[in-house]
Amino acid sequence: MNRFIILCVFLFSANAPALAQEGPLVPCVGCDTLIHAPFPETGAWYNPDQSGTGINLEIQGGKVVGFYYGYDAEGRPEWQLFTGMLIRSELQGVQWELETPLLQFKNGNCTGCDYQPPDDPVEGATIRLEFQQRNYLRLTIGDNPSQFYVPIMYGTTGRRYFAEQTPYVFPKYANPGGGILSAAQFLLVSKPNTDPPEPWNWDSEIVQVSEGRIAEGGPNMGKLVYSIVYVDNSAMEPVPDGEIVCRLDDDSGQPGCLVEIHGKNYVMPIGNLGDSRFFGEAEDGSTIEGIRLFYD
Repeated sequence: MNRFIILCVFLFSANAPALAQEGPLVPCVGCDTLIHAPFPETGAWYNPDQSGTGINLEIQGGKVVGFYYGYDAEGRPEWQLFTGMLIRSELQGVQWELETPLLQFKNGNCTGCDYQPPDDPVEGATIRLEFQQRNYLRLTIGDNPSQFYVPIMYGTTGRRYFAEQTPYVFPKYANPGGGILSAAQFLLVSKPNTDPPEPWNWDSEIVQVSEGRIAEGGPNMGKLVYSIVYVDNSAMEPVPDGEIVCRLDDDSGQPGCLVEIHGKNYVMPIGNLGDSRFFGEAEDGSTIEGIRLFYD
């Protein structure tokens, strides 16, 4: 536990630049055609250009409970609570939004002291979250300049495969041991687009997703490819099921991804490709979501 806390503090604070920066810019190729919005990633988020502060999010059924970690005017650490329901945004390029006051608590008990309830919370500045992709948001506190945040990837590894276009870190899904059968295991859920929505109308399967590599030959040469295989316990070899292919868009020159599976293509902005989940949408509005099951 102590090693985890030390690592998170390091990620929040290490190599902080001398000048303030707005945070990473993550392109959203194909977003103008999408109609569905996955809920944002839970956990720790930060601006890599202003490490040392950050937020922690928990989201259940669209309800957000979050904590902002920062410093007061004298540089002393402080935390503030915020809560509220996510709202589907009508702003261009924004999927979900939340605007709510930060709540400050004081005069509770110290660590190891007898319990003492804190005073009633005092409302501070307003915090505004605009989620543009599942793993990408714009955060604004009060009248201060906005910053762009991404989740912290702390327990696994990733790589900036398209560093010339964006500093976004793509996940590397392979688990210890190597080989396709040791790749990350996902529950793959596909849902048709129905009106009205039918919550129980979906298909699922367990698949393995490979680490992700730049293809050195074949039709995907130069592209980032994650292989998806279905593992049938009765078969001697894994069955190829599809792949995730990320490449530079011909029109914008920015990176975007497709989930190609079962003869269907699902558009997936790179900010929807994260360490724990990925989410794509087909032209007919049907969706595909990968939910990571194990990290060992």
